[in-house]
Amino acid sequence: MKYIIVLHLFIISSFSYSQNFQVNKIVVDKNTKSPLESVLIFNESDNSTTNADGKFVFVSQKNEINLNLLGYEAIKTTFDKLKTSNDTIFMQIKATQLEEVVVSNTPAFMKKVFEKFKDNYLPNYTINFFLRNTLKKNNTTIVLQDVYAKQNKNNSKKKKTTIEILNMRKISLFEKKDHIGFKFPALNNFINIVGPLYNKCSFTEIPFNDSNFKKILFETIEKNEIGQIWKGYFIINRNDYAIVEYSLNPFSDPKDIPYKEMLLSSGKYRSVEWTKWAQFTKDKESNKYYLNNLKLEEKIELIANEKTFYLNLNMNYFVTNCPTKEEIKPNFSADKDVFKADFSYSKDFWDNQNQLPLTKELELFLKSVVDKKDKTKEYRIIGNF
Repeated sequence: MKYIIVLHLFIISSFSYSQNFQVNKIVVDKNTKSPLESVLIFNESDNSTTNADGKFVFVSQKNEINLNLLGYEAIKTTFDKLKTSNDTIFMQIKATQLEEVVVSNTPAFMKKVFEKFKDNYLPNYTINFFLRNTLKKNNTTIVLQDVYAKQNKNNSKKKKTTIEILNMRKISLFEKKDHIGFKFPALNNFINIVGPLYNKCSFTEIPFNDSNFKKILFETIEKNEIGQIWKGYFIINRNDYAIVEYSLNPFSDPKDIPYKEMLLSSGKYRSVEWTKWAQFTKDKESNKYYLNNLKLEEKIELIANEKTFYLNLNMNYFVTNCPTKEEIKPNFSADKDVFKADFSYSKDFWDNQNQLPLTKELELFLKSVVDKKDKTKEYRIIGNF
């Protein structure tokens, strides 16, 4: 039986093999020893970030390295120093006194944030990025896609976002008896950061251990057409009113979310979890901000033939260089399902790049694909490597 489902979105220096410096480390909290995810690793020309295990690989032609995570003391060092140090980097949480306070000017502050939004962010630029998409069925990986590409954003053009895919690897593994026809979100929809309207929200400032920033929770005042309240938070630079981190959860009561009928088969489905998280960093040359890290997690409940399945979609995007004015050669529409992109696999590139390593879980998934590749009656495999 084939189940057809669309994964819905709510509606958010090129790599070189001649780099001079490279380092692999793990970043943890100095006190708890817990790994720190989404630590920004950067210098004047290159960017990277830590994964859920606190691991990162950073490659650059410049010797300096900066580590930055909101709420922690920033670290400035060099490749040379890190190569002679331990494998683990400890970050110290900022020792700002946390006090429960009620800030009466939060609505006025947020009004200023919304007014300055367009002025604070780069309207036109080009960056290089990695994108990893995974899909799980009942907690077992069935789809992997990694993309390395250039992206141009130009708010003055009709097509505000164009992409040039440089390298890609993708593979999917389905049992034919219950194959799920899936559709990843278009890149345009994924990177489109949609926030609540200022006059439709309530705002609450909460303590945050960095005096240079405010952390403000938001919640829509009224339920939307499917009975949900949007909730999330902003972390905002006090000096220029720029949002540097943003999180959105549009589901307050998942049990009330209506089902939708599946296409071309009997059954129904609905999204029961959905979270988008975005991080912005400032470009030193323009003194404006740009999106440098973006994550989406969505959980789909699917019911067919008296069986219940759960699909988990994860999309993880991070920028690898500082913004440039480089012209790109678009070769894939940002409005299309990104998994439909059809590009050949470069073994040399993926064996030598270091910024998007395979996790142990994904290595096991690829091994499973190899083990089942000849079982064509039971399994359907789609991929380019």
